[in-house]
Amino acid sequence: MIKLHILKLHESPVVDGDYERFRMMWLIDDAAGPPKDSSNSCWEGIHFGDLLFFPELQSGAGEFEGLRYAGERRMDDNNAIQLLVPGVESIEFPAVIASMAEQKKETSLRSMYEKPLQDILSRQGSSGITLADIYGGSEVVEEFWENPDVCRRRTPFASENDKWNIPLSKCSLIQTKNYEEIEDQ
Repeated sequence: MIKLHILKLHESPVVDGDYERFRMMWLIDDAAGPPKDSSNSCWEGIHFGDLLFFPELQSGAGEFEGLRYAGERRMDDNNAIQLLVPGVESIEFPAVIASMAEQKKETSLRSMYEKPLQDILSRQGSSGITLADIYGGSEVVEEFWENPDVCRRRTPFASENDKWNIPLSKCSLIQTKNYEEIEDQ
């Protein structure tokens, strides 16, 4: 089951007009506990493949600027969860996420992610934008899901020390939604 966690970061990734954190590896550290405002929900944690959406990252450059995928836990970084960056203007799946979907029998990226990605779009304004709007029609969306874009390589970090450690306990939970996989159409 994929979850969509909508969170507010504990501080801005832009510091004094410097966007350096966007070139860093983002690690979410959940060792100190769940996010703020999660007491009224059944917080079950962040798991590999979950989507994290940070609305404050949406600047208008693309519909998916605020989206990150939960990657693997990094043993060498206090067991923190690496946040993986997708495309900004269209959907690109990180290679490890695409690989995970390939390894699961009877599942696909579409069955796992179509509904949560559509929900992210529906949160943006009152226009009710859809995947078909972004891709230029339902037929093009069908073509995309037949052969989804996969990020094969990202710009490397300047050094292994280029990390932004985000304490989950200082972030605010807006909402968590659970999604059962849907059958491929």
